[in-house]
Parts: sequence; structure tokens; C-alpha cells
Amino acid sequence: MRATCPSCGADVEFKSRFAYMAVCSYCKSIIVRHDQNLKNLGITSDMPEDLSPLQIGSLGIYKKENFEIVGRQKILYPNGTWNEWYILFKNGNDGWLAEAQGDYMVSFEKRNFNQFPKLSSLTIGTSINIDQILFLVDDIKQIVCNGSEGELPFQAEIGRKSTSIDLVSSNNDFANFDYGENESHLFLGSYVEFESLQLGNLRQLEGW
Repeated sequence: MRATCPSCGADVEFKSRFAYMAVCSYCKSIIVRHDQNLKNLGITSDMPEDLSPLQIGSLGIYKKENFEIVGRQKILYPNGTWNEWYILFKNGNDGWLAEAQGDYMVSFEKRNFNQFPKLSSLTIGTSINIDQILFLVDDIKQIVCNGSEGELPFQAEIGRKSTSIDLVSSNNDFANFDYGENESHLFLGSYVEFESLQLGNLRQLEGW
């Protein structure tokens, strides 16, 4: 879907059918869509600089399916930051490529999931059965969206706060509960090696 930025008139493209929000690449307006209607939520600041080789437009392959990076949110937590890259597959499916301290994880949102455990019941080591796989809570942290760009499947403006619950299984499966102020999300996936993604169109960084 191509649309016109209500602030500056530039073209804004929503490549993913799941995309709800986009940041205009020209004027940095945060735009959300409701069917064919667009709403401007204001201006976002520039994305904080980092040394990631990834960028919007980078291409890759996961389990023989080609994908393109179409969005990003930078997450701030007490010990630093990490990137959540929103990826769109050639077959129309979407997912996430998390990039955190040299680790990479590909995950997919389990939409319409409604069996979230009470946040107060979760502690490190708590066991949870999801899709007949036993997961253990591995980490609990408070996170804040520190910047966003491109298109995203939910409203992820700067300052969005949530509680992130990481879970792992015995066979390298990965799960994450994101408990936001207005909505919660479940993501399922696995850890991957950088080389296995066969990434292309990367940022040119000194030393790479």
C-alpha cells in the first residue's frame, strides 16, 4: 500500500499487510493507519546511532524463505540497548530479527494468543507450556522503545514501556512475552547464526 504522508506529502509505503505504523523517511512523522485512513501522531527524533551492520532494505534468508528488513525499533533496558528488526518475507509473512550483543534470534508473533499468564506469577525458572513445548523463564526486564523507523505492526513510539519476559527450551527454541500498558504480545522463534541468514545489502562499516 502506498500512501501520502499527511504532514509533508511524501510517499509512504506499507509493504506488510500487518503494518500498522510507519515513520516517514522525509519528515520523521509517525503515521498510523486504519484501513485506508492515515493519522499523524507527531514527529519522532532521529534513530540513535549504533554499529549494527543491518539496515532497512537489508535482505536475508531464513529456512529457505527470502526476507527484507522493513522496520526497526531500538529497545532500551537497564544494561543497554538492542535492535528489533521487523522483517517481511517474500511469501507475505512477517517476523522479527532481534540483534542483541552479538546474538541473533528470528521470531514470529503468535497472533490472537489470549492465554497470557499473570505477570505477577512469573519469576526466573517458572515453567510454561506453549504449543506443547516446555519453556523456562530465563530473564525478566523493564524495557522502553528508544526509537523507531520504517514500518511496524503495532504502535511503537518513543517512550513505549513494557515488561519483557524471555523464555528458553531445551532444544534452543525461544519465546518472549511482551506485557505492554495497553496490549501484550507473544513471540516464538529460535536463535540463529549470523552467517546462516545469508544477509545482503548491509551497512558499510569500517572493519567489515
